Amino acid sequence: MPIPTETTLDLNDLDLNEAYSLYIDGLKQGQSRELYQDLRRFVQWCKSTTKIASITPQTVASYAEWIGRRGGDPAKKLAPVKAFLAYLKRKELVELSLAPHIRIPKGKGKRNSGTASGIEPVYLTQDGFNKLTNELESLKIERVKIVDDIGRAMEDKDFRENAPLDAAKERQGFVESKLRELEAVLSIAVVGEKTGKGQVRISMGKKVRLKDASTGKSRSYLLVHPREASPSDGKLSSESPVGKALLNKKQGEQIEVLAPKGTIHYLIERVYG
Repeated sequence: MPIPTETTLDLNDLDLNEAYSLYIDGLKQGQSRELYQDLRRFVQWCKSTTKIASITPQTVASYAEWIGRRGGDPAKKLAPVKAFLAYLKRKELVELSLAPHIRIPKGKGKRNSGTASGIEPVYLTQDGFNKLTNELESLKIERVKIVDDIGRAMEDKDFRENAPLDAAKERQGFVESKLRELEAVLSIAVVGEKTGKGQVRISMGKKVRLKDASTGKSRSYLLVHPREASPSDGKLSSESPVGKALLNKKQGEQIEVLAPKGTIHYLIERVYG
């Protein structure tokens, strides 16, 4: 596939692998090899055929969290990815600024032992549950294909410079990691959330209409688990600043959200059943 040039770019058609090639091609001589491994890992984690226009803040945040669980120096591994995402925004190849969502994971204490009483459920909408289930099935199919790819690559007895074998094994690691993650989420997933009669408090799966006090503009959002988040589709992550502020609030209440430009005030105009 030919490397695209800046005069032939199309925001809707450019996939991640093409954007990666364009970025690497524009680096100074000698930089590419140093950045290749960490940046290529991100491209493969997302799937190289993913359209860059479909990458969300949650996608890059999840990747940063995944890197943090792998050990080593996450700051060093994430720096090339952050630079690449900043490049995409600088060249106006993406509408959202994604680089700020690459956050260096902080060290965490020991997790709960895993007893049933210590595991909190993950609330998902029905659409979100179906999406994760379909993604899991797709990864299981890909897992079989990767095993076949490894088998073919191993037929080459010279393992010293067997790029196809290395790539297949690395992809296998990514797929197995995402499979475990999805299986863990789905094993404790609850579709929707039951509430008592008369309760109108905001929880996962609720749709709300917010009014920006400074502009007077209103917009509706569906509050979802971070894995479902898609701001452009009106799906707001419960872990986002606005999402956290909304949880357990009621219709008619106001919330305050700290933003880089200052505090934003919202009125909760309506909570849909």
